[in-house]
Amino acid sequence: MGLLELLMPPACAGCGRVGSLLCPTCRTRLVAPFNPQDRFVAPDAGIVVGGALTLAMAAFAYEGPMRRALAALKYTGAARLAPILAKEAAPRLTALLPMIGPATLVPVPLHRERLRSRGYNQAQLLAHSLAKTANLPTRLALERVRQTTKQHRLNRSARLRNLRGAFEAVGPVPTVVILVDDIITTTATLEACASVLCEAGAHEVYGFAVAGEV
Repeated sequence: MGLLELLMPPACAGCGRVGSLLCPTCRTRLVAPFNPQDRFVAPDAGIVVGGALTLAMAAFAYEGPMRRALAALKYTGAARLAPILAKEAAPRLTALLPMIGPATLVPVPLHRERLRSRGYNQAQLLAHSLAKTANLPTRLALERVRQTTKQHRLNRSARLRNLRGAFEAVGPVPTVVILVDDIITTTATLEACASVLCEAGAHEVYGFAVAGEV
């Protein structure tokens, strides 16, 4: 434990209770993006299918402590939350792997200006931690070459238009890719990234996010 943590103990990103970055109570309140009782009678809200994107999966619902923790990771510089959230999400990713086979994790990139202001790419931090747990390689196979309007108030078609030409492939592209992001909302970002990767030689592109609002 560092000196700063001894002097200023961390507060839970989910509830504010002092003692840990994500307290045990909030961890138990992380919920799946689907209702288990609806299995086999309704679409799974945690799984979506796209065009270039073969399939995308979210580990948790984007609500409660998870919503607050991801906001802290994304907007308040709480980079230390990334390995904690990745560890919670890792079992869902591990369950997906037998269907996919050998794959490479590719984080969704930030534009260099946003990366400079934020100090890190939260998707890259999550991918790095997930790779350790799942024993998978990672590669920075995408670059965000154009800054885009913030997407949270746009519908899916507007998001796709906003993202047109925003990404480019970098270097050799893996044959099977799992795109990693923090949140799935409409899958527009994952679809735009998948299209670029497929054009660059990827055979299959999947998506994985810590939380889903689909």
